[in-house]
Amino acid sequence: MPAYEYVHVAGFGETSLVGNVYFSAYLQWQGQCREHFLAEHAREVLGPLSRRELGFFTKSCTCEWRGEWGFEGLDRVLVRMRLAALRGGRMSLEFTYSPADRPGEIVATGTQEVHCKGRGSRTNGEWVPRPFPPALLKALLAFADTEELRRDLREAIEFQAGAGDGQGS
Repeated sequence: MPAYEYVHVAGFGETSLVGNVYFSAYLQWQGQCREHFLAEHAREVLGPLSRRELGFFTKSCTCEWRGEWGFEGLDRVLVRMRLAALRGGRMSLEFTYSPADRPGEIVATGTQEVHCKGRGSRTNGEWVPRPFPPALLKALLAFADTEELRRDLREAIEFQAGAGDGQGS
């Protein structure tokens, strides 16, 4: 299972006067896809995120439209997210957008670079870089589609097991 799949139904509030989905909605769907992944596969990180002890900061994101028209209101959109790279507290994600009933048809592609930061009493409340939590890394293992990614994830999990939880609080 190399990619996490999230199906979104495009709402009319996401469309322009002529009926196609606004370009900015594609970027919103990236965030929704990430959130659904966490809710389904790494719920353990939701507590620290909601308490603002942990943050996943989007450093950059892209979206490239490949289609001529894109999606319309009430279209079912298949958003696929895959882990492209992981190094310490940084990860690169890749996204594809397809009609849910035609998953081989790519309408758009996108990327994100996400940084993990933590804060707590040891950081005086300041956000500081930190490794991604083990629960997230373990969840990502099921979606790593190359031996290099699996190795990077296993090494990160082992490092944190030897160093404590790495929460930084």
